[in-house]
Amino acid sequence: MTLNANFPGAVQLASRPRLEGPERALDALVGLVIVVTELIVGLLSILALYAAGSASSNYDQAEAGFAIALFGAGIAFVITTIVYLVRIIVGRRSWSAPLWGLALITAAVIVGFLVMSA
Repeated sequence: MTLNANFPGAVQLASRPRLEGPERALDALVGLVIVVTELIVGLLSILALYAAGSASSNYDQAEAGFAIALFGAGIAFVITTIVYLVRIIVGRRSWSAPLWGLALITAAVIVGFLVMSA
């Protein structure tokens, strides 16, 4: 393989075909399951952080950690859900966006917890 596209032996990489029919529906359903899981994990984690912050003696740190977790998780959820919906409309593989969102929500909750407990 060469970087020179004019070379007669250059390999032309084909783009992925768009999903059609049952594959598109199955991909959307898998993504929907991941989005619902993402929402449930985010809400339960935020609720647990709220309960832990309410019992904390240092209110400022608890408030800052809760805000980081809440806003970080909320922004990640909104962005990944929009990307998921756009990829469904376009016909591309869409389930990976909510999966990355779940990872980002988990990271935001962990950072919020670390700020609360510091």
